Amino acid sequence: MRHEPVPLRLALVLVAVLSIVAAPQPAAAVRVCTYNVLNWPDDYATRAAYFRTVMAEIDADVIVLQEVESQLGVAKFYLDVLDDIAPGEYWMMPFANGPDTDNACFYKTAVVDSIFSEQIYTPVRWTSVYRFRLDGYSSSQAELTVLSTHLKAGTDASDLADRLAMATDIRNYLNDYPANSNFMVAGDFNIRSSSESSYQMLIGYLSDNDGRSKDPINTGGTWHDNYSLRLTHTQATQSAWGGMDDRYDFALVSYALDDGEGLSYVSGSYTSYGNDGLRLNNPINDPPNTIVSQDVADALHDASDHAPVFLDLQVPAKVSATTSMDFGTVIVGAPAPSETLTVTNVASAPADDLDYSLTAPTGFAAPGGSFSAGPGVAQEHAVTMETGSSGTQSGDLEVDSNDVDDPTAYVALSGVVLDHAVPSLSSSETVLEDTLDLGAAAPGTHGTLPLPIYNRGYDSLQAVLEVYDAVIVGGDDRFSLVGGFEAKTAGSSPADYEIAFDSGTAEWDSLYTATLTFSTRDEQGIPGGLDLDDLVVHLEAYVGVGTSVPSGEEPELALSPGRPNPFRVMTALTLSMPSPGEALVEIYDIAGRKVRTLSRGTLPAGEHTLRWGGLDGMGRQVASGIYLCRARVGDRRLSTKLVLLR
Repeated sequence: MRHEPVPLRLALVLVAVLSIVAAPQPAAAVRVCTYNVLNWPDDYATRAAYFRTVMAEIDADVIVLQEVESQLGVAKFYLDVLDDIAPGEYWMMPFANGPDTDNACFYKTAVVDSIFSEQIYTPVRWTSVYRFRLDGYSSSQAELTVLSTHLKAGTDASDLADRLAMATDIRNYLNDYPANSNFMVAGDFNIRSSSESSYQMLIGYLSDNDGRSKDPINTGGTWHDNYSLRLTHTQATQSAWGGMDDRYDFALVSYALDDGEGLSYVSGSYTSYGNDGLRLNNPINDPPNTIVSQDVADALHDASDHAPVFLDLQVPAKVSATTSMDFGTVIVGAPAPSETLTVTNVASAPADDLDYSLTAPTGFAAPGGSFSAGPGVAQEHAVTMETGSSGTQSGDLEVDSNDVDDPTAYVALSGVVLDHAVPSLSSSETVLEDTLDLGAAAPGTHGTLPLPIYNRGYDSLQAVLEVYDAVIVGGDDRFSLVGGFEAKTAGSSPADYEIAFDSGTAEWDSLYTATLTFSTRDEQGIPGGLDLDDLVVHLEAYVGVGTSVPSGEEPELALSPGRPNPFRVMTALTLSMPSPGEALVEIYDIAGRKVRTLSRGTLPAGEHTLRWGGLDGMGRQVASGIYLCRARVGDRRLSTKLVLLR
């Protein structure tokens, strides 16, 4: 046995006739037809019309013919039959001119793509090998090899030997194929019984079983002139040949083509075309055929002495999935945002079910388990993003499926989870309550003081802080926000406010206090946003002695004793700053517990008067006793003792 490639070439007679433009699309089901066309192209001028009628009804995607006598026969079947009924849809595989009648093959270019053809130089006649790949697929699992053969006819010993030799060469050729290959052996076998050795050579068990074929309709026995197997008969369509009494025409499939997975035989599609079970020893058109029209039955009768056989193959599943999903921005603790992942089996029916599972990357969650989608079916799955911790979430969700080309499809997931905003009256630590002292001044001479509100620790993974309300209670309505309240946001920059005290008609030697409460929340419009802590600012202003200003001489760093000291209502201390710097001045009780902060932040060089009216950080009066005022300026520490008498 020898087999060698035959280069793809076009018959010169057809070069100027056909122009093929086919855009790759996912293949639909593939119908494969085998037909002994009886010494074609003999009498083609008459018979072509009959073949047009038959082939238009079958509408096969891959067609193999036996008893083709020449390249002219290939050209005539293409031009006068196939291109006539379906212009531009078919093309042909190369023709090999062997020692007797030969094979031909045609295919729809929108359904399959040709890969190669070659010949097995089997005795009597060559067996032709045609390999295709489903259009729109790239995997070898979407490849189909069709062998077209015409085994030796006859019943004497030499005929049986010739058939066995041909079948043996075919089996040996297929045994060299990889395991689980998709192939078919189709043609005119001239076999009358499943017990014949040539048939068993093709379907039987051997130590090398890679090339084993099977009968997709599993119909064994003696087919010749057997009423119980009459539905399998394909020969003869004419009474001149004895009527329908033999199953000579077969389409055997590999085991991989009959496992129901991927490219596979569609159960129940195997058809001896035109055989309605009323044909035994009768022509195909008399008595009237019950499954095809009279025109088709007459065409089958006059076209050839054989009826065609065809079967359908389902195509492999083909996955299509959402390519990317953006979950947007949420805040820690928000309900897990959900996006819909659509997975579709885009293969056209009949096709294998798309079997798949989902694997989500870290930070996301997808339904577990296995799923299945029939051809053309889209299924939706809720995919969620986890919100337990802040961060930029990203990764690829994997759709693992039985798609032979793309077993793993990737879906890009992305989203951002922000920390909550952190309201604070200080940029360096979280301070929810503090005192703002507008100092001591004569009536009508109090200035304003800035009051920044910070979103402490803000960065790109923290929500913006919204200050959305403010209320001032007390102080004889003399404290106010300059310009009135305006909702503001704090991110990398604080929300800046300014506090004023109207002392124009205030009483001399009087201390005014009020409480300013800011309402804060996370930036609105982002899922997970919350109302956050209020910021409470205790406001003080004294109408009396004015606040010190920097002197002409540069002071030394010092903290003066309180005046008066002991005191009942108010005491004033002076912090001298030789240069600008960060200063923290706080009041502690004798047990070392912090009572109140008098000043925090950057102070310019000069003398600064700080007053304490005997109130704690919550604005409550403290008890009589000894207190310490401690100042921290850079790495220097200063302190002085204060005595409060009630």
